[in-house]
Amino acid sequence: MTDELPNPAATHQVAAESSHPADPLPWTLLGEEVAYKRFLTVKVRRYRMPSGHEVDWDVTGPESTESIARGITVLPLTPEGRVVTVRMFRPGPDSVVTNLPGGLIEPGEEPGVGGARELLEETGYTCESLEVVGWVWAGTSSMFRKYVGIARGCRPDGVQQLDDAEDCVPVELTVDEFRNELRTPGAMTGTDAAYLALDHAGLL
Repeated sequence: MTDELPNPAATHQVAAESSHPADPLPWTLLGEEVAYKRFLTVKVRRYRMPSGHEVDWDVTGPESTESIARGITVLPLTPEGRVVTVRMFRPGPDSVVTNLPGGLIEPGEEPGVGGARELLEETGYTCESLEVVGWVWAGTSSMFRKYVGIARGCRPDGVQQLDDAEDCVPVELTVDEFRNELRTPGAMTGTDAAYLALDHAGLL
């Protein structure tokens, strides 16, 4: 599996050639500098807009010196069709929320391999197969590409391997329960990836 998946820009171009208004012109990147770097990297990019006006824009992502700039979120499905989620504390919401398993893709690691590894590490579940179905930007000001995968045949026959900063409790939900979590404001993070995965799995 390579990084080459359908290009969303090409899709928008086709739409623009039909009945949609033309896209705005892209901005010109003039330069960037690192403003902050730990797990989260913040860069200040200077752009020239088509009008000639120049603006500074903060962009973010876990872009490390080890070249980690990608991640993956996995929709794990058991043989009975249940969804394996994790309950964990998240510092942004400052509360315990429902997540799909996932994490950072190591340098040189294929997204699908990283997804199966993160699934095992966070939940203790293994899978019979894992299909990468697409990717999303982590946010409108993000440099971080988040792949989305569907894992099938997931069973709790492995061992959790949590990092020092992880505290994950695996929870199986029915698809209806999972969709209810998605609809509940603030109950879940990573809802964009979850909806994309459900769509590809035919479970919306």
